[in-house]
Amino acid sequence: MQILNFPLSYFEPVKDWPAWVVALVFFIPFGGGLILYIYKTRHARLWRKGIYPPNLKLTEDNLLEAYLALGSLLILLNYQRSKDKTRFINEYFNRYFRKANYNFGDSLLFSMRHPMQIDSVSSWLRNNLHTEGERSQVVYFLTGLGMLDGKLSTRELQFLEIINRKLELPSSNLERIISIFKNYHETKQQNQKEANKRSQKGSINQAKRYAEILHISGTPTEESLKTSYRKLVKQHHPDRFSQASEAQQLLAKEKFQQIQEAYEYWKERT
Repeated sequence: MQILNFPLSYFEPVKDWPAWVVALVFFIPFGGGLILYIYKTRHARLWRKGIYPPNLKLTEDNLLEAYLALGSLLILLNYQRSKDKTRFINEYFNRYFRKANYNFGDSLLFSMRHPMQIDSVSSWLRNNLHTEGERSQVVYFLTGLGMLDGKLSTRELQFLEIINRKLELPSSNLERIISIFKNYHETKQQNQKEANKRSQKGSINQAKRYAEILHISGTPTEESLKTSYRKLVKQHHPDRFSQASEAQQLLAKEKFQQIQEAYEYWKERT
């Protein structure tokens, strides 16, 4: 292998260059690095000033950050149930921003500490989301976040109206979305009431069944409960059926278990 040797005279022409050329040659790498650094840190400086960088491209990561910026503002308006709201945002992002590369905890904390100006976020969303459906989805997300308890405070409603207007959506859009969530919560509450009724009815039926097993009526006293229990245990204890057929032994064992369950049930209630 031939080794190339460059004589020192190879670099001698540099001595003949004008001073400004030499300075330019050495400044270009430094200046380029400085420009790159300024470009990369510019967005961070804008964020800390509460300005959503207007020249950000539409990517899933940047769209998520815009959602999070507005969601944080809504949480700051009404800090009640903040844990539930944080969980709602995280679940929403996991469902609709699966490809996004972000740290939810750090991003949320940063957005809470450096609240965005509504105008800057809304302007970026309006300029990058070109269909009414895409912009309406932002309002849908924020309304769901605000209505976790089934209602909106006055300040939350005013916030949603501002966002809806700045995204150039008709007022009927927000009214429709609020109606969707109201119906959802009303249906949920109705289903819960019906479930409670069924549970209560089931509890009454269970109490009646256990009372019949123990041969008691009404709500027994502690003494009457023990008396009935001891009497039934003597009658149906499996040891009394050790010489009986296998079928009779199984029936006796099942009956004894029912007596035990019934006794434990009423014991907790007397």
